[in-house]
Amino acid sequence: MFLFAECLISGGQALLSREFRENIAFMDDYVTSHGDVTTILLAAEKPTLQRGMKHLLTKEGFAVLVSADGNHALETLRTAARPPDLIVSDVNLPPQDGFEFLRTIRANRLWLTIPFLFLTDRRELEPLRQGYLLGADACLQTPMDREQFLLIIHGKLKRQAELREQIEQQRYALDKARREFTSMVAHELRTPLTSINMAAEILARHFSSHNLPEIQEIIDVMQHGSVRMTRMVEQMVLYMMLESGALRESVSAHPRPSRVRDAVIGAIDRARQFHYRGWKNLIHFNELDPDALVWGDPGAIKHALAEVISNAIAFADPDQPIQLTQWVSDGLVWVTVTDYGPGIPAEDLPYVFEPYRQAQRYKHEQQGVGIGLPLARGIIEAHGGTFELCSVANRGTQVIMGIPVCEAEDFAGDEALAGSA
Repeated sequence: MFLFAECLISGGQALLSREFRENIAFMDDYVTSHGDVTTILLAAEKPTLQRGMKHLLTKEGFAVLVSADGNHALETLRTAARPPDLIVSDVNLPPQDGFEFLRTIRANRLWLTIPFLFLTDRRELEPLRQGYLLGADACLQTPMDREQFLLIIHGKLKRQAELREQIEQQRYALDKARREFTSMVAHELRTPLTSINMAAEILARHFSSHNLPEIQEIIDVMQHGSVRMTRMVEQMVLYMMLESGALRESVSAHPRPSRVRDAVIGAIDRARQFHYRGWKNLIHFNELDPDALVWGDPGAIKHALAEVISNAIAFADPDQPIQLTQWVSDGLVWVTVTDYGPGIPAEDLPYVFEPYRQAQRYKHEQQGVGIGLPLARGIIEAHGGTFELCSVANRGTQVIMGIPVCEAEDFAGDEALAGSA
């Protein structure tokens, strides 16, 4: 290994071949155009090897992190702001050896794809075989030509950059497909439900003046079932938009100002519709800042509030009112929803935002698919807001939501508020 270090540092000012420099320049342009400064982690015990390697790599424009043993190298990896772009390690690396260091690297999914080069001064085949079997990208015997070494370094980095670019392209294509699929599903599910709802309403109006209880009961069943199905479809569409990132993207690209009081009033009406078996609770709405505005998707905000209010109706003591309060503070429009029901058991609190999981379903029938609270929190957070839930057994539950306030001077014209409810 000392011979390799001497080979690296000898003739440091010598000019490399013109063909080599052209190849390096091409690969440097490719790598630097696809990321930040390239970082290489050098793990080697011998000071001479450290100095020689760091000198050579630094002259090539790389940032070099040096570790004298495997434990320090692993700690460097754990604490680094981002993983290094490439690792060069001596086979003879304390406290055990370079093979154990490589084994640990390949066992961590965050470091799994980092190119790894082994250096060895042993002439036998066994260390090369063992290194490749453990997943090393190259096992290099020293001493070796510095031009060859740098070409290998640049080649591995170029290949890594190409793979990252390909992954990013595939991720973009997948996200685009998910957004398009979400939009298509939303349209195809909402359209027939709209027709069904309209037909049920027409029938209800037509037979409202007739004393036909059997017909009226059938119409009620149709309307209640339609409301439940509409809610579930809306939940699934919004949840798909959250998971795909389409909702956050839409909120950022096409925000609209709307009054929070309109969203709350609309959400109360929608939450009552969700409970087809009827509701008995009074709902008190205390508005401290009735003209407060927020930016975002008014329909999504209304749905988030409706999910929270519906949850309160489902679990509240029927003889106790549900309290809603709205005010502005610290740049946020706050809305709290408080019920005085049985509360959430302590053992269930860690899971309240886990999709498709419902607390004590055996006690509360017709709870849906269990994404109401996760969906509500996701919508509020997609608007840059905060969402907290507090619950005490046998006392009740309170949900606290905050959405960034929109000042009136941030938009022009009252017409911007049209259709916000």
